[in-house]
Amino acid sequence: MEKKRYHIVIASILFASLVWVSVNLRDEYTVVKHFPVVLENLKQGKALKYPLPKNVNVRFKGTGWSLAGLYLSPDMNYVIDLKAVSEKNFILTGKDLLEHVKLPISLQPLDVKPDTMILALDDYVEKRVPIVTNIMTSFKDGYGQVGSSRIIPESVLIGGSRNLIEHLNSWSTVFSKFEVLSTSLDIELPLEETSTHSVHLFNEVVRFKINVQPFAEKVFVGIPLYVVATPKNREVILIPPKMDVMVRGGIEQLSKLTNDDFQASVNYQDLVQDSSEIVIPKLTAPPEVNILNRKPEQFQFIIRNRLQ
Repeated sequence: MEKKRYHIVIASILFASLVWVSVNLRDEYTVVKHFPVVLENLKQGKALKYPLPKNVNVRFKGTGWSLAGLYLSPDMNYVIDLKAVSEKNFILTGKDLLEHVKLPISLQPLDVKPDTMILALDDYVEKRVPIVTNIMTSFKDGYGQVGSSRIIPESVLIGGSRNLIEHLNSWSTVFSKFEVLSTSLDIELPLEETSTHSVHLFNEVVRFKINVQPFAEKVFVGIPLYVVATPKNREVILIPPKMDVMVRGGIEQLSKLTNDDFQASVNYQDLVQDSSEIVIPKLTAPPEVNILNRKPEQFQFIIRNRLQ
């Protein structure tokens, strides 16, 4: 007896569901359908001169029954036959929709986006452009980036219409955000997708590397000062003759550095033209460290004839 009631309950639920669906499908709805753009018979060595979207968006209005056919029919595409297209401009409008999409039933579109598409052929060309990263990073306290980040490969091959390719000078990765980093990264990054049939991207991903290390500070004492381009008959005395430099960088990098990795120098011509007898040397350091301070900042100098 209980088993029979169980079947009755299930049948009642199914019947109620079918009635509910049937009633609701009689109402009118407005929906937007995306049709992928498919190109046919593109001539070899040619490309579309103007940007052509990869999808056409169409807004329909109708009963639920009529609109259901849009989603029950597979592989509905906006097909463009390029056999008759030449270098001359040919215009497609929203009114041409039914010539390019095989709708399962007679539905009338309310609007089509884009409403107008210009077709014309151009020479197909290829070129390699540098990749630009679109990345935001932040680091855990006490950690930081050591050296420059790397993209492998550094460029990507693109192809398409000469009209468009000639004006493309770089290609970007998708926006990526990495927060509170405390370890190095070595990951794949996707490149920005092309939104048009007129440009083709040969690579979809690149490798992104960034060296992250615990940061520390270190003082390098007694870095000598040099005077560049001093005449043979002149001698320059710097007071004092050396400086101390405090830098910040990755612990591993700092452990490998010595005083020889830093160079403090002044140009003789700058000294001759300076009447204050005070000079600020030019200090060069490895790119992976940041100079926090140097002591002293300024130096006195004396120029005199070299003793024979």
